[in-house]
Amino acid sequence: MQIKFIILICFLLSFNFALADNFDNVGISKYAVLEVINDNAPLRQSDNENALRLTHLYKNVVLFADKQNENYYRVELKDDSYAYINKKFVEVQAIIPEKRYDNVEKITFKNEKNKFIAKIETPFKSAFIVNEEGQNLDFTLYDNFYDPIETKVNNQNSKFILSEKIENELNIKYLNDSKLFGYDVESDDFGYVLSVKKPPKINPKKPLKNIIVTLDPGHGGSEKGASGFGYDEKDINLQIAKILKKELKKRGAKVYMTRSKDKKVALYDRVNFAKEKNSDILLSIHQNSLSNPKDVEKKHGTGTYYYNAQSKPLAESIQNNLLKETKFKDDKVNYASFALTRPTSQLSVLIECGYIIKEDEAKKLADKAFQKIIAKAITKGCEDYLKENFSKT
Repeated sequence: MQIKFIILICFLLSFNFALADNFDNVGISKYAVLEVINDNAPLRQSDNENALRLTHLYKNVVLFADKQNENYYRVELKDDSYAYINKKFVEVQAIIPEKRYDNVEKITFKNEKNKFIAKIETPFKSAFIVNEEGQNLDFTLYDNFYDPIETKVNNQNSKFILSEKIENELNIKYLNDSKLFGYDVESDDFGYVLSVKKPPKINPKKPLKNIIVTLDPGHGGSEKGASGFGYDEKDINLQIAKILKKELKKRGAKVYMTRSKDKKVALYDRVNFAKEKNSDILLSIHQNSLSNPKDVEKKHGTGTYYYNAQSKPLAESIQNNLLKETKFKDDKVNYASFALTRPTSQLSVLIECGYIIKEDEAKKLADKAFQKIIAKAITKGCEDYLKENFSKT
């Protein structure tokens, strides 16, 4: 519906939107109006599948592309600032001679029981990017702007700072007094809702009490994952997750599992499950492998993975405890863009407990007693992180 609104109020011209082999050798003085056709569509820093994901867009978001190549549109966010989206995620709705901007109609800041909220009501939904700046957040909405005279602003909380009028963009900063503990941007009928979870008040004697943890045993069903020495990754993942669930519950956590038996679960169903449970922590359990098994003598051991900066300290705490208890080689704390590390609604960490293609590690990973050592180490890593960062003073 919103795209029709744009087309009606923009005076449109029937220009051809030229196809080029690359973005550097074509100049186009008009814009293709793109409509995103899938939720979770990645907007990237450059025009390839391995480029950094700047944000993930919702269905029906409106973008303005000024150039294209065979697979990607170049999206203009503002002057001399661009992003790229794969053509499979969008449809061209119109060609217009210049971009269109709208004034945000209303901004409401709320202080609710468990989170702070900024609700942005806008005539049409455009691209947004959220950046973590230390323990603070910076939210920018492009192709919209805030006019202090025309925009209605209800401010019930001082943690949000609304920038002065900026040409063609809206900027809201969230100032935090502790580490981030989860945030999200959701789409509704009126615009966007930015929510930031309030940090937990931790009892250092029982730091996991009432913390909501979702455990994700990787793979399952027809997806065996890696295999080695008669073991399938999917089975070891589930075995460790079940023991980990008991350890976490014993310490007061509320625990959910994306699967509790040998079945296939789609990646984004796992992500959505964790969000639906209002999780504080998401732990995805895996066993590692290599494309060239001969390299395993050099690269093996335990490693943890994160994507968002808010999750890195938790990954580090878990890694430190795993190394201490398992005595495995340090495969380090790694930055990685996985479906189970990208969510921001909770702290999201993927754990590669060991290498299933290394015989001595595989045998230990499949051993019930050793699995309990792993589960206790992960639990201790969560406890240490919470005590260090969120204990009551």
